[in-house]
Amino acid sequence: MITLGIETSCDETSCAILKGKNEILSNIVSSSLEKHQAYGGVVPEIASRHCLEAIDWVYRSAVKKAGVRENEIELIAVTRGPGLIGSLLVGVSFAKALSFGWKIPIVGVNHLEAHLDANFIEERKPKKSFVGLIVSGGHTALVHHERGCYRLLGETVDDAVGEAYDKVAKILGLGYPGGPAIDRLAAIGDSSAVKFTKPKIDRKLNFSFSGIKTAVLYYVEKNKPLPEQAVKDLCASFQSACVEWLVEKAMAACVHTGCKIIVTGGGVTANSYLRKRLAEDAGKRKIKVYIPPLKYTTDNAAMIARNGMEKFCGEGTKLDGEASALDMAADPNLGIGV
Repeated sequence: MITLGIETSCDETSCAILKGKNEILSNIVSSSLEKHQAYGGVVPEIASRHCLEAIDWVYRSAVKKAGVRENEIELIAVTRGPGLIGSLLVGVSFAKALSFGWKIPIVGVNHLEAHLDANFIEERKPKKSFVGLIVSGGHTALVHHERGCYRLLGETVDDAVGEAYDKVAKILGLGYPGGPAIDRLAAIGDSSAVKFTKPKIDRKLNFSFSGIKTAVLYYVEKNKPLPEQAVKDLCASFQSACVEWLVEKAMAACVHTGCKIIVTGGGVTANSYLRKRLAEDAGKRKIKVYIPPLKYTTDNAAMIARNGMEKFCGEGTKLDGEASALDMAADPNLGIGV
C-alpha cells in the first residue's frame, strides 16, 4: 500500500511517500527556520505563509523522488493538530482537495502521537504497552500507550522543555534555535557549577521549566558579564538539570504503569545528553528505550504517514479501516488520545 503523508503543524512543510509500513520512498522537508531567527522564535504568520508557498512544490518533489504515480497512492495521512492553526489549515485543506479529487480515504493524525511512531518507521512496533516521552519546542508530556490507545499521564504546567532551551539561549545571546547551541556548549562545561532547585508541582508526573529559565536570568543579571567558560558551565548545569528531570519522570512513569518500554519523540530527542542519560538509566532498570533516528526527530511527514497508515489499516495491509470525514477540521489544541 502507498501512503502520502502531509505535515504542516508549525514551521516545517513536509510530504512523504510510505510503502507498506516501513519503507520510506521519499521524505521532503522545507523549513522556514531561517525566516524566524531574527525574531528569536517562530512567528505564526511567517510559518503559515511558508507552508502555503511550499506545499505544492514539496508534494510534487516527494512524488517525483519516490518514483510513484499519483494514481498509485491509496491513502492520505495529514496532521490535523495540535499546532499553529494557520499552518495546520494549509496541510488539511491540501489533503482534503487531493482526497476529494482522487476519491481515496484520508486520515487525520495527531502530531504528538506521530512523533512516537517515528521510532517505528523502519522497525516493528512493540505489542506490549509502553510509556511515551514527548519532548519538543511546544510540548512536554508523558503518555501511556496500550492496545492502540494513548492516555495522558502528565505534561508541562508552563514552558515546554524545548521552549525553555530557546529562552535560555536568548538570555545568553546564543541565537535561535537554542537547543543545538546549548547542547554543544554544555559538552565542554561543568554541570556542577550552578545548582538549580527542582520545581515543586502537585502531580508527580507533571513538568515545569519556567522556574529554571527565570533562575538562569537572575544568575546572568547577578554575575554579568559572564566569562566564556562561565557561559559553558551555565549551559551544562541548565542542561543537566532539565535532562535529569525528564529522565526521572520517565522512570517514575514506568513504575506507575508497570511498563518496561519507553518510546521517545520530538525535536529535543536529538539532544545528545538526553539520549545518553535515558539509555544509562533505562539500562540499569532493564527498560528498553526507543529513540528515533536523528533524521526523524524534527517535524516530518514520514512519521505522519506511518501513524496514519497504522490507524487506518491496523495490523492488516489492506484498506479496511475507518477514514476521517471530509469535513474534518484542523484542531490547534488537539489532545493526546483524541
